[in-house]
Parts: sequence; C-alpha cells; structure tokens
Amino acid sequence: MDKYRLPKGFLASGIHCGLKKKRKDLALLFSKSPCKAEAVFTTNAVKAAPVVLAMKQLEKKTSLRAVFVNSGNANCMTGKRGLSDAREMSSRMSRILGTEPGSVLVSSTGIIGEPLDMKPILRGAGRLAENLSAGGLKDAAEGMITTDNFIKVSVRKFSAGGKEITVTGVAKGAGMIHPDMATTLCFILTDAVISRTALRKALKESAEESFNSITVDGDMSTNDTMLVLANGEASNRSIQTGSKEFSAFSGAMKAVSTDLAKMIVRDGEGANKMIEVTVKGARSRADARAAAKGIASSLLVKCAVLGGDPNWGRVASSAGASGARFDPDKITIKLDGTTFYRKGKAVVRTDRKKSRVFKGKKAGIEVSLGNGRGEARVYSCDISKKYITLNSYYTT
Repeated sequence: MDKYRLPKGFLASGIHCGLKKKRKDLALLFSKSPCKAEAVFTTNAVKAAPVVLAMKQLEKKTSLRAVFVNSGNANCMTGKRGLSDAREMSSRMSRILGTEPGSVLVSSTGIIGEPLDMKPILRGAGRLAENLSAGGLKDAAEGMITTDNFIKVSVRKFSAGGKEITVTGVAKGAGMIHPDMATTLCFILTDAVISRTALRKALKESAEESFNSITVDGDMSTNDTMLVLANGEASNRSIQTGSKEFSAFSGAMKAVSTDLAKMIVRDGEGANKMIEVTVKGARSRADARAAAKGIASSLLVKCAVLGGDPNWGRVASSAGASGARFDPDKITIKLDGTTFYRKGKAVVRTDRKKSRVFKGKKAGIEVSLGNGRGEARVYSCDISKKYITLNSYYTT
C-alpha cells in the first residue's frame, strides 16, 4: 500500500514560506469536489482564532473543499486581529482555488500570543495551490509539524458494494497532548459516500479510542482539531449507521486514528519509551478511564519508566488519586507482564538494578481493580531532561 496514498479526488501540497527558518511551514489539503465535514475541537476555554472560525463554519453545515494550515504560530490569544487574519487566510485561499467563500478551513499551530506574520503566508498561498498534486501528502505533512521529529500519516482501504474506499489520515503533535480534547492537528480524508450522521458517529468513536486516550505531558492545547472530510468520489452506495459498511468504515477510521495517536506518543517531546496503560475489572468504563489516565499522566510513573524502575507503588498511588472507586486490597498490578502486587500482597521484590522491567522501547502497565467489567486503555510516554530543556526556551 502506498504510504502516502490520498483518496480519490484529493490533492495535497506543502511549502516553506518563511514563518520558520528552514522547515516547511504551510500545508494544503484540497478536494476536487465538495466534502461533507465533521470535526471535534479542543475543550480548552482558550481557543485559537482558527478554531473559533472553524467551529462557526461547521455550524452552518457548509461543504468544505480545503484545509489551509500554517505552522510556527498558533494564532491564539491574538484578539480581533487573530480572527481577521484567520478569515483572510480562508478567503484568500478560496479565491485562489476558485471555490465558494467559507469552503476553506484554516488551522494553525505553534507559539501562542504572537500575531501572525501574514505577508509570507499570503505570498506563499498561490505557490502552495500551484504545487497541489496526488503525491503531495508527504510535503503537506511536513508543512504541519512543529517540534515533531517525524511526520505522521496512516492509510487504510476496504471495499463496500464492490467499490474500493480509502481512508487517509495525517496528523502533527509531540507536546501539549492530553486526553479529553481532540488531538493536536489531525485531518482524515476519505472518498466514501456516507451520511453526515454516520460520519459524525465514526469520528466521535474514533476520537474517543485514539486521541482522547493519549497523554504526553498533561497539557491541553488551544488549537486541537480533528477533522474528517468525505468527498464521495468512490461512488459507493451511501454508508448508513448500523450497516456492515459502516462497521468497515468505522473500523478503518479507528485504525487510522489509533496509528496516528500512537505515533504522537512515540514522538512525545524528549520521549524514549512509549507507555501502554491498561485498566481492567473496574466498576465502569468511566472508572477504568479515570484510573488509566491518572497512571498515564503521573510524572512519577513517567520518571520510573524512564529509569527502568519497577516502582509499582507509584502506579497504585496514581490509580488511587484518580477518583476511580476500588478496594486497594483487591487490585492486581503488572509491569511488562510481571505481577508485582496481587490482592493485598506484594508478589515480587522491587529491585531496579536486577529488574528487566521498562528496559525496552515500549512499557506495559496493567492494573486489574477487581470489582467489575469496565476496561480502558491510555497511551503515554516517559519524560526526560530533553523535554524540560526543549520547553524551557520554546519562544526564544
């Protein structure tokens, strides 16, 4: 499968316009035909201008044709000027592409609190449109990233009624990642013919199992956007909720979203190891999620993973502080498959020097609360000196 395959009717491009010193800083995703669009955004009370504008666009159920992204500046906490700049980016690209006003969604990522430098953006807009191609997704992915070490793209295909359908996702993110938002920036493109209700349902289910189940540093961004565009160029029979075609579509979206979410965690700023936290046997899924998020977000747990320290006590403490309801004497704690605590009793002596726990690139933490069937999984990463160094001079 082509790693950077775009669905039928989609084109992409990415260029360097001058917002950043060297790396690409503008990206464009474009559909030859109008798209149904659904999105979820940050739940942060402080929302960037592009998010505010996008939410208004989607409220009108306007068909979208393109996504215009800049990196290097979040266009957040920039007042009326910020909203005006976001509108100008959208209208300028609409005119260049020859599409209806309001058909271009704008997204930004980068430093908060500084006005956009619009001159290089507007100068680069025409060149960005000229560079659109079916093979331009890699360039677009490069134009979105900020502190990322690598680009993030995932592709899935499936058949519905004899028609091949493609679902392609592209995302950016490495820091300011925490559950109960959407993600940093994620755009999922598909050529499926699908009802708006089905598209919305698939998006929300995918977000819940992927981007709302990761944490890097416990900080929620102001620009988080997860958008899905469906242009219908696969010419399949319309996918409706409850059908086998919807199950296939939803499965493809979840797979793409989960791929991207895991890439973000692996690329966590300064991270060395990915952490997979699984909580089972909870009274409810909500309790399982609370405990898993508490463990995955704990700085002490992250430090233990970094140092290869099988400190299961930190896991127990984080679960207990999460608000999940359980009896400490009934829980079981496993680290990388080894049981350290079972139902009120320590099973393995904690010895960092002799232990082989947390020595690989992936760390597994499993907790059974012993009082129900609720289960949840959250992905995280360790934290290192590099994270502190990187974020101590981010605006310089």
